[in-house]
Amino acid sequence: MESKWIEVSPGVNLYSQIHDFTDPWIVAPTIVMVHGFAESSAAWYAWIPMLARNYRVILFDMRGFGKSTPMAQDFAWSMDRLLDDISAVAQHYSLDQFHLIGAKSGGSLVLQYAAKNPDKVISVVSVTPPVVGAQAVPDWLEKIQNEGVKSWATSTMPGRLGSNASPREIEWWVNNVQGLTPDATLLGYLNWVPKLDLRAEVLKVLCPTLIITTSGSGLRTVKSVEEWQKKMHQSSLLVIEGNAWHAAAAYPDQCAGAAKEFLNEVSAENEKNL
Repeated sequence: MESKWIEVSPGVNLYSQIHDFTDPWIVAPTIVMVHGFAESSAAWYAWIPMLARNYRVILFDMRGFGKSTPMAQDFAWSMDRLLDDISAVAQHYSLDQFHLIGAKSGGSLVLQYAAKNPDKVISVVSVTPPVVGAQAVPDWLEKIQNEGVKSWATSTMPGRLGSNASPREIEWWVNNVQGLTPDATLLGYLNWVPKLDLRAEVLKVLCPTLIITTSGSGLRTVKSVEEWQKKMHQSSLLVIEGNAWHAAAAYPDQCAGAAKEFLNEVSAENEKNL
């Protein structure tokens, strides 16, 4: 694994990693992976073994999260700023075209990025992406302000990971991923994200796209996902049986396996058309 920091604006550095176990004599396609809010690139740990043998995998911590520079509570979050960060990562690693994988709000970001950069994105895998702001955000903000990030992460983790998650699994995610998020970053981000409505934007995505959701999530229904997914170009939907609303974390083997199969199909189709 190779890791480095990428300066994206004065005083703001993104922590990035490359995982690459492809044959050294070939030029392997690249995947850029974008995590959700209150997480870091550590959230992808279970995906890497399945993807990095055939793809050059680039992870990065979004600004404010993980090992990247924390953001002040009054930072002016915007979709364009976050998309520019993805472009900065791609430029740093000299990527002309690449696949994108995102989960939760990272899934929303990769859809928006593909809509705005059709020449750069080969395909998209988006896992449980919200296309409108979650209704629970005001309650989350109150919980964080009154009790702190770890208390909020502990209270929401059973819904994220589903009823099959063990106490040790929940404890790991709280103590090693979401519970480490700076309060200021999270409060500022959550004040911005409810304003988003990407239902029209996702229809502009032209590349092959795989959307993954779960059958029993209390956060969004399959029907609510199908309302916009079925209108997309070259889009398919995978519904995983389960009640977690963070499928990428709760069901990593199923999600990563489906993503790899999808990417292989896209690559084979592209080679056919050369």
